[in-house]
Amino acid sequence: MDAQCGQQRRAVLAAVTWAILATSSLRADPRLEADLHKVLAKLPHAAATVGACVIDLASNRIVYAQNADTGLTPASTMKLFAMTAALAELEPKFAFETILATDGGNLIVIGDGDPGFGDEKLHKSRKETIAAPFEHWADALRQRGLTSFSGDLIIDETVFDDQRLHPSWERADLDNWYAAPVGGLNYNDNCLDFVVTPTKTRNAPPLISVRPDTTLPKILNAGQSGGNGTPSLHHAFNTFEYAVSGRCGKRYELGPVSFPDPGLLFADSMRHALIRAGVTIRGPIRRERVRRPDGTLPTNLTILARHRTPLADVLGRAGKDSQNMFAECLLKRAGYAWARHRGLPDPRGSWELGGDAVMDTLRRTGVDTGGLIVADGSGLSRHNSCTARQLAAMLAWSYRQPFGPLLHDSLATAGVDGSLRKRLKDSDGRVHAKTGTMRGIRALAGYVDSDAGPRYAFAVLFNGYPGGSAPYKAIQDRFCRILADACLPGTGTR
Repeated sequence: MDAQCGQQRRAVLAAVTWAILATSSLRADPRLEADLHKVLAKLPHAAATVGACVIDLASNRIVYAQNADTGLTPASTMKLFAMTAALAELEPKFAFETILATDGGNLIVIGDGDPGFGDEKLHKSRKETIAAPFEHWADALRQRGLTSFSGDLIIDETVFDDQRLHPSWERADLDNWYAAPVGGLNYNDNCLDFVVTPTKTRNAPPLISVRPDTTLPKILNAGQSGGNGTPSLHHAFNTFEYAVSGRCGKRYELGPVSFPDPGLLFADSMRHALIRAGVTIRGPIRRERVRRPDGTLPTNLTILARHRTPLADVLGRAGKDSQNMFAECLLKRAGYAWARHRGLPDPRGSWELGGDAVMDTLRRTGVDTGGLIVADGSGLSRHNSCTARQLAAMLAWSYRQPFGPLLHDSLATAGVDGSLRKRLKDSDGRVHAKTGTMRGIRALAGYVDSDAGPRYAFAVLFNGYPGGSAPYKAIQDRFCRILADACLPGTGTR
């Protein structure tokens, strides 16, 4: 009870402190405020709305705000909420852990919602293929003399709920890699990649191969070898059918395109990899809950191997590369941890529980959560809503937490990597931020560094403009350049 009262007192104090800071008329640099205001004073379109907030991390004081409490659609800057909630609930040294086990007859895989299992970019950085985890498991099985299982391949995905696609995602997005389904077991970003190669016989159907190695997709080959043209790929929504059509005069790579059943793709790909390594499973793939509601495993299980993906790797893919499925797994896994920490019976990671984790995290900052709507973790949903103040304040709060450096380093660095690699190349790498772009939306939020480390937390969001977003990207870049210039030595900054 005393601990709970202490938490409540700290929350009240934080709220009071923030209210004082938010209404303070003191400014660290009036010229900086004027320069930032000039950039946003006149937007290219009258219909456009801007929300902006900049916080000086040295004083925790707002140095600039414009429509900072207006609820706006954040696009992919929504990932910052999922990333911060995951860090708050899971802690920086956490690793997603997928378990391989047996009960004597069946081979069992217990998922942890790891989005990095079989992710090409992560495995390429380790100089291995996406099948490497399965190959390591095959080695572990052979070392134990386990090369044949008489039972089934059982998969347990119950760390997450059964809702793989968010109901508010737009139908036009759902076949694309960036709207891939979310599962307790994930592989190859829950997508398929097709390679179409012409034969030597003109008009004959081309050869089609698929990655990962799986027999699950039903390929309808209406393509023709030879001639000019480009083959096309069509996926019948929520089916295993993939149709290839058009002329193919040379080798083409098509995809990635989403696959509707992540767990099944994981299991079938695993079976094929084990067969290649000399390990067979006689029974079928079967879904079954193995992990108990309290998170423990049955005592009759023998753990054979584990595959771990560090949280830092997942954060980097979400923050730098804006990989949507990674962000959704972060949100759902944060929700699962949040529920477990609070003693909820039989929790399963969901968008709803992830939203609860985000709300709880934001309350710790002392910022009013009014207007914050957490529909998903990636920002793909247009039902999401937040304010520039909420984004900037959360970043400022995170900077003071033990996980602050990890969040900072998980963001794209301007002119260097990720979604900012081609932007702000003249900023000397001082801007570390998350981008966000959708039709009529351009958002940017993150940190601007001085030589001594992060100096400003900022957010600038545009909503409601017609046409392309290039003018608003240019405004954001000018906004960040002003902040970066203010961080140069000799400008009065620390």
